[in-house]
Amino acid sequence: MNSINIINLILTIIIAILGGYLADKKKVPAAYMLGALFLVAIFNILFNRAFFPTYFKFITQIATGTFIGSKFRSEDVKMLKKVIVPGMTMVVLMIAFSFLLSYLMSTFLGIDSLTSFFATAPGGIMDISLIAYDFKANTSQVALLQLIRLISVIAFVPFFTKKCYERNNKKNISFEQEIKNEIKEEEKIENKSEKSLLFTIIIGIIGGVIGYFTHLPAGTMSCSMALVAYFNVKTHRAYMPLTLRKIIQSFGGALIGAKVTLTDVIALKDLVLPIILIIIGFCLMNVLVGFFLYKTTKFSLSTALLSASPGGMSDISLMAEDLGANGPQVASMQFLRAIFIVGVYPIIIKILFA
Repeated sequence: MNSINIINLILTIIIAILGGYLADKKKVPAAYMLGALFLVAIFNILFNRAFFPTYFKFITQIATGTFIGSKFRSEDVKMLKKVIVPGMTMVVLMIAFSFLLSYLMSTFLGIDSLTSFFATAPGGIMDISLIAYDFKANTSQVALLQLIRLISVIAFVPFFTKKCYERNNKKNISFEQEIKNEIKEEEKIENKSEKSLLFTIIIGIIGGVIGYFTHLPAGTMSCSMALVAYFNVKTHRAYMPLTLRKIIQSFGGALIGAKVTLTDVIALKDLVLPIILIIIGFCLMNVLVGFFLYKTTKFSLSTALLSASPGGMSDISLMAEDLGANGPQVASMQFLRAIFIVGVYPIIIKILFA
């Protein structure tokens, strides 16, 4: 890494943390992720200097998995056994909805069918873009529309969740205060020793390295989460401090914001209608599938909405605790979606376009 990249990295980190801090002061839901995302994106559009090396994504995924795994309790494991069928139904509904959006995009908006299918796939940007390349789809359009989908969902979910809470709130306290109260209750039962923190980090790193080499979808984060969760269920000693979560959220937002360039903004003028369809379609999908989960499981409304969110697995999972949702349950449902989309979606496409 040369000196210019080091300077750009330091600037990006400072701007990310500043964005999170300012958003938190304004009481924006999921403040540290959204604030970092938008301020880093603006910085990169104006100066083209936002820089996050690829290993930061690896570090962020391990840290995210470790943090979520440290929140797993035995009751969460028992709950997950009961939501496999609703979870699979959720994925099927997401795929059906994305196929509908794809049909509308290719039939009425001038995007070819293959590109439309990948542009509306509710999976990870990198995974879907790489698969789209293998299928000879228009990868630049796929990547740009996937980025729009990710940003719009990540921006929409916190505010919609907050509104749902305020509408159904039976207590005379704010959304933010309720979340703070829940976090305080959670912290009371955590083992906060330095030894517990060290053990948790080491186990998370081991899980992340294993996941990286298995090449599973979201394997780095998922294996970190699984190993730390097992450790916590068995010993009740996993611990990650709240301050670290804010830093992880800032990094997660910055990783997305750094992908937004002036070229992307200029390219938007040729894709106005597909972008509108993507934003409305995926936000609507999130609401409908989220309420389906809410009605068919014992998930809270926040947990159901975040579980059904077609955003990035690590990004949505990181938001969970800030929005009053159950982090382990959200992460598990997001993992189910990631596995199914990356594993099954290409097979469906191959059958349709054989």
